[in-house]
Amino acid sequence: MRRVVLSIALFLACVTLMGQNVSPVDFMRLNPYQLNANPAADLPYISVMSLMIGNVNVNVKNTGLHYNNLFEFDAQGRPTVISLRKIVENMNPENDFNLDLNENLFFLCRQLEKGMLTIGYNIRGRFDMKYNDELFQLLAYGNSAFVGEDYPATIDINLDAKAYQEFAVGYQINVTDHLSLGGRVKLLFGFANVNTDVCRAKLFTDADSYALRLYEDVAAKASLPGLFIVENGLLKPWGRFSVGDLFHNPGFAVDLGVDYHFNEHFGLAAAVNDLGFIHWGANNFQMLGGVNDAGQYYEDGSFFFQGMDMEQLEQITSSDGALLDTLKQYFQVDVEKGAAYNTMLNANLMLRGYYDLNPQNRFVAQMQGQFRKGGFTPAFTVAYCGSFWNNMSVCASYTAMPNSYTNFGLGLGAMIGICHIYVATNNILGCFNPMNSNVFNVQAGIVFNLFEEGIKVIEKVEEPE
Repeated sequence: MRRVVLSIALFLACVTLMGQNVSPVDFMRLNPYQLNANPAADLPYISVMSLMIGNVNVNVKNTGLHYNNLFEFDAQGRPTVISLRKIVENMNPENDFNLDLNENLFFLCRQLEKGMLTIGYNIRGRFDMKYNDELFQLLAYGNSAFVGEDYPATIDINLDAKAYQEFAVGYQINVTDHLSLGGRVKLLFGFANVNTDVCRAKLFTDADSYALRLYEDVAAKASLPGLFIVENGLLKPWGRFSVGDLFHNPGFAVDLGVDYHFNEHFGLAAAVNDLGFIHWGANNFQMLGGVNDAGQYYEDGSFFFQGMDMEQLEQITSSDGALLDTLKQYFQVDVEKGAAYNTMLNANLMLRGYYDLNPQNRFVAQMQGQFRKGGFTPAFTVAYCGSFWNNMSVCASYTAMPNSYTNFGLGLGAMIGICHIYVATNNILGCFNPMNSNVFNVQAGIVFNLFEEGIKVIEKVEEPE
């Protein structure tokens, strides 16, 4: 069995692990929501339940557009003007904006004769966008910064936004005194999705004539509630919403975990979470766009602009909105009914090693991996977690990931009567300055202990004979 566990650990260690949302709750041994990170975790409870506010989790990653970099400020610290050059100077070549929302509406775990059964219902939302900095370079420096076909301004955006329901049933079992296994199956129902296959534009200035040439390529698909309809190539919110819209797009996912105690001090855990997909088959649309042949400014699939004389300028600007209407003819994105399609969830890999100084004090080192639209982000976490008086827990963590190296987390939990109340963040400094933080996470909730004798003492693992 040790060979199996070590083989799994070695495999995961050889994979490039990516992660974005690491919370101190993942390591808090008295918090039942540690199961979200490791389905094999052995909970010290007979039975617990939460309703509506068991786990509220908000996670934001914003590596590009920070408040302090958007504006010039006066002497009193008030924003005066948007500073495009300041934005560009502080932006990365590749930037992420990720928003994760997770509301647990129901959670129940019950210790059985062999193992623990869990049942949960969640509302989840994901918004993942990856974009480069050349759009802002173009706005800040103008087209003169991109001269020649070999040096274009290439604007590239990847987007995947989805909202869905999750019904989960899990089971955790202690196979031996040293080995625990756990898993969850999840039935999903997608509510809305927007997903880009390509969203790209390329612009450059001819070195000889200074003419502008612009290419555009847009291909996206969406599945939206019945509130939206297509009319004359445009998407309009004139439809009707029904309860059935909540259950039209089925999906399936699994979580799997393993936890192995080598002795009373050292242990290893590995898990894969959200391995699954959603089939979007209701009220589907596709959006296609490119440079249209709308007249004199079209050439070889591009918008080709060499300037205009005064007569042309007067014609285009002779009436309100005429210039904008002319440009729309060249760059219109058409919307039409689309075919069904699938999207994958943001699968997450985790490899964790831990050292128990004693049954109440644990030190952790973890690599985590999450796959998102448009790229990956590696993360490494070290943490200390302590359990005191069998009803309080504290977790301090530090997480490093590209473009974000000041993520000092803190989690606090307490049993007050039958209530387990907790709050945690993976970036306590970001709590005081969220508009300028690359990563910001808040997680909080209340869990109810259903039985007076519900919490068990965390016992030592006996040494093997």
